[in-house]
Amino acid sequence: MAGEVVMDDASLLRGCEVIRQCRGGPGGQHANKTETGVRLRHRASGLQVQASEHRSGAANRAAALRRLRIALACAVRGGADPGWLGRHVRGGRLYCGAEAASWPAVAAVLLDALDEANGDLHAAAAGCRLSTSQLAKALCADQSVRVAADAIRRRASLPRLRS
Repeated sequence: MAGEVVMDDASLLRGCEVIRQCRGGPGGQHANKTETGVRLRHRASGLQVQASEHRSGAANRAAALRRLRIALACAVRGGADPGWLGRHVRGGRLYCGAEAASWPAVAAVLLDALDEANGDLHAAAAGCRLSTSQLAKALCADQSVRVAADAIRRRASLPRLRS
């Protein structure tokens, strides 16, 4: 299931139930008259995400797909390919932020490394060829990823990440 983080949109959508909804948000007098809001339910995992902040159904679908990829990266442990990280690491630094298209795959690798290291930032960073501060900064860059990282650390009786 971790591979679904890097699937193309059409393949990922085939594994989802797509529900269009009338939602509040931008649209002026047309708000709540058209079904531009999108809710996705991933059949294999049961994860649900939604988006309704855009006027366009296509933009909301793209936003919901990105949220689903991040949710999958946070929920599914094991199976993320460490090769997804390779082109983003140079000299102990991570060159990929939370807004990048490849962020869900990078987040999946970082969370898998943290889980394999039983929450130990230093060991996980070494496994990813990152400095400890770069790993901590990356894990705190996205709220969903941070919550998942804190859950991993909590299972190991370690304190939450500091921002």
